[in-house]
Formats: sequence, structure tokens, C-alpha cells
Amino acid sequence: MADPVTAWPEEDLDATIPPRRAVDLLRRADFRRTYSAVVVSELGDSFHYVALMWFALVSAGPLGVLAVRLADSVPALLFGLHGGLVADRSDRRRVMVLADVSRGAVLVPVAIAGLTGRLDLWMLVVAAFALETATSYFAPAYGALLPTLVDRENVQPANGLVRATAEAVRVGGWAAAGGLLVFMPLSAFFLLNAASFFVSAAFLVGIRARAHAADGAAPPRIREGFAALRPRPVLAAAVAALAVGITIGSGAWMVGVPQLVRDTLGLGAGSFSAIAAAYAIGAVAVGVVLSRVRVRQKARASMLLWIPYAVAYGLFALAGSLPVALLAGLISGAIQAALMILLYSAAQEEIPDSLLGRVVGLISLVHRGSHATGLLLMGPLFAVAATQTVFWAAALSLPLVGLVSLAATAAARARAPD
Repeated sequence: MADPVTAWPEEDLDATIPPRRAVDLLRRADFRRTYSAVVVSELGDSFHYVALMWFALVSAGPLGVLAVRLADSVPALLFGLHGGLVADRSDRRRVMVLADVSRGAVLVPVAIAGLTGRLDLWMLVVAAFALETATSYFAPAYGALLPTLVDRENVQPANGLVRATAEAVRVGGWAAAGGLLVFMPLSAFFLLNAASFFVSAAFLVGIRARAHAADGAAPPRIREGFAALRPRPVLAAAVAALAVGITIGSGAWMVGVPQLVRDTLGLGAGSFSAIAAAYAIGAVAVGVVLSRVRVRQKARASMLLWIPYAVAYGLFALAGSLPVALLAGLISGAIQAALMILLYSAAQEEIPDSLLGRVVGLISLVHRGSHATGLLLMGPLFAVAATQTVFWAAALSLPLVGLVSLAATAAARARAPD
């Protein structure tokens, strides 16, 4: 169909008109398909999360939840760098399709086992490990492909739009899960998530872009991704700050917030879900803002964002009522979303396409893998110290992460030759 103003074919129009707003990027067919794939799979993930956490809790209590959370975090440490290497060596669209098909295939037997009453904790652990392994290949391929779909100057609004929509869909999925349980068993949520991955793969198959960078004679190497950060000290410092900050923040959140809700506030799982929803709402709001307001020094801004984390975790430490905890969750979600949008966008703007998969893979490894290190390093602190004490420690240490990384950047620039 032709556009009535330009008379150009619709399939050519998306690449010729610069977007005025983030939503204008959806006129680009390849980005629209990718966006749809992400949204569908996020909706499936929201149902999956409810079923996974509940089955793990019923099967083995808090230790079951810990085992599942470790299983869906450790693969990022093991496969994140290789996922980036594959993204730079292969057809990125194909990698994403294969990852989605693999994730869907993993969940089908889990759903069948649950529906027949034969689902055991070990199956959930294995499935969580396999799902995160596939995600460790999907995420770098997606991050490296995005600049091809929207152009480098549009990656921030694209990331903001995707993040805002994904978080909104997640909240909607959690809300819908309660209503759906009236009509279907909990195990059916695994089947819904499997279907979402297959639908996502179907969207991705239609992408025309085939961007990959392995065109030279020498095969790409993982160390080249690290080398790409050397001449970019601000981006390198921001990635290092992410590793430390997420370890502290995620460990305090994943263990401390449920404990705060149960022991300090004397409330139940519904209140914890409300705090998680507040976190997502904060992320939605920031995603919308960053889809419209462009930030110039993105990596530096991401380091500055560790400083206001003191407010969020200070509020958790002071929380004596649910509204205070909800506000803390809202602020945490807003900061985390802004930080990740800006850091990924900085890499997508600065790193050459031939190295982008490996750098995005490194960021994905740091982001997802730090959830595992956070559980292992921060989780035990709640067994020996009061919940409020650990939150105060996080409130004091997270701003230091930002300040130290900024100081390291300034020192690196001072040492650099003119």
C-alpha cells in the first residue's frame, strides 16, 4: 500500500522518514516485528514468573526459591560472553529465533509435568537454567541488532519504548494471572509462556535485516570485546559500576524486600507483589521519559544514577508501613530502568558493529550474572544482621559505587596523552 502523501510503498517508507517520536519507530517494519516479539514474550514471562515462584515455594520453601533464582542467574556468568561472540559471528536474527524456539521447547515438558501432577523442583531448576542459557544468546543478538533496525541515533528512544512497554505488560500480566487462575490451573502458565516464545520467534522470522559482523578473514575473539572498552574509559567504568552496584542492589532487593514485608511489616505475598508492581511502574515512567528526552553523556549519567539509590534503600530501611515501601520500590524501578536504558544505548551508539555483540554480551553478563553474585554475597548478610541494617549498608554503598566510578573515569582521562 502506498502512503497517500508521498506515494512511496509502505515497506520503503519506514526507512526514509526520520522519527519525531519514539512511537514513530514502529513504522519501521523490522523494528515493529522485533518490538512485538519482545512484548509477547514479556507477557508470557509474567505468567511464567508467578507459576515458577509459587511451585518452587510450595516444593521446597525459601530454599526452593533460592535454588530457582540461582539457576536463572548463573547461566549469564557462564554463557554471556559466548553469547556476545555468537552475535558477532552469526546472523543475529537467526540467533534470536533459535533462542526463542529453544525456550519454548524447554517449557512444553514442564507444563505437561505440572498438568499431570509430576512436576518436581529439580525440573524447575533445570528449566530455569536452560531458559536463562538461551536468554544469554538472545540478549546480545537483540542488543547488537537494534542499531540496524532504528539507526544509532535512535537507540535511546527505542530502548526507552521497549522497556516501558515490557514493564507495563509485566504488571498487566501479574494482574491478569489472578483472574486466569479461576479458569485454568497454574501449570498452564508454563504453556502460555512456551506459546509466547513460539509467537515471538514467528515475528522475528519476518525481519529482513541480517546484520552480523563476521566479514573479516580472522574469526572474532572474546577478548576483542574487552579491548573495545579500553579507549572508552567512561563506558568501561560504567560497566564496572554496574557489576558492583547490581550485586549490592539485587541481593538486598531479592532477599531483603520479602523479609521486610513478612517480618517488619507483618504482611503477606500480596504486599510483596504490590511493591514489585510499584517497581515496574517506576520503570514504565522512566522508559516513557527516556523515549522522549535524549541524554547526551549516557554512560556518565548511568554512573550518576547510583547516587539517588541512597534514597530508595534508605526508605526501605525506614519503612514501617506499606506506602513507604511502595515509594522505595517505585524509586528503585525508575533508577534501575534509567540506568540500563542509558548504558545499553551508550554501547549501541559508541561501539562499532563488528564488536557490538561482544560488548552487549559483556553488559548482559554483568547485569544478569550480578543477580547470582548478589544472592550469594548479599543474601547471607540477612541471616546475621537485621534487615534494616543491610538496607542502610546498601543505601550508603551504592552512591559510593557511582562516585568511585566517576573518580576513576576522571583519573583515566587525566592520565591519557593529549
